[in-house]
Amino acid sequence: MAESQKTVKPYLIRSLAAGPWPLILALLLLAGCAGLRPAPPPLRATLSPEEAWAQLRVRQQSIQSFQAKGRITLLSPERNYSGTGLVSGRLPTTLKADVLDFLGRSLLSFASDGREVQVFIPREGKIFRGPASPRNLAAFIPPGVTLPQALRLLVGALPVSDGRPERGEFDPAQGLYVFEWRNPQGRVQERLWVDQELHPVKEEWYGEEQIPRFTAELAEYGSASPFLPGKITVRTEKPRVELRLAYKELRLNPNLSPADLALQPTPGVQEVPLGP
Repeated sequence: MAESQKTVKPYLIRSLAAGPWPLILALLLLAGCAGLRPAPPPLRATLSPEEAWAQLRVRQQSIQSFQAKGRITLLSPERNYSGTGLVSGRLPTTLKADVLDFLGRSLLSFASDGREVQVFIPREGKIFRGPASPRNLAAFIPPGVTLPQALRLLVGALPVSDGRPERGEFDPAQGLYVFEWRNPQGRVQERLWVDQELHPVKEEWYGEEQIPRFTAELAEYGSASPFLPGKITVRTEKPRVELRLAYKELRLNPNLSPADLALQPTPGVQEVPLGP
């Protein structure tokens, strides 16, 4: 015992002489090791994929029209603009959008009923009219996105495919439901991720392609309207176009008249026909 004391005491004396930090660091390291906890277990689904899909479908089918206000940004090789956006739509094929600058002046007005497209650009003093072709719809809608798909994306009424998904499962690592629809060739046509509150959060649309024709991300549910997204981003790769929407207000199923969804004629404005 005495021999042991002779060995230990000089060590303590040397440690204290060097200051208290080595001892404190040793204690902290021991405390840190003792405080490590195992990773949390994977999340569990509150509903089966079949139940989640059924409830999501009922909710999305209730969306008939919408009216929104917020910020709209379009980034594309041909044009870029950003401003306050006023968007109104009636599913499946009627859409009107006005983009204003920070002084409230109109930068662009767009309207389509699924048959015709109207685009008014005040600084040019021209209104363009033509068929609702993909080329003409691209004045507001990213290429590769159809008008019915755009209306659903703008209000988060997903999926855009009809019928039941061919595959549905819950991914415990992400805590999300994943649903897939397949095209006639058996490849993935659409893939949709939905959280446990039945909010669509991510969308991929392939159609007949091997890579997504467009993708979408939806977030900030409840910030502008209960159960609806407050932030939506739609992207296409060929060409590379990005449409961003950040809503401040979003009304569901308002009573919209035909005048609410059409451009009003402006005296003295030149009308220019659009090709197919």
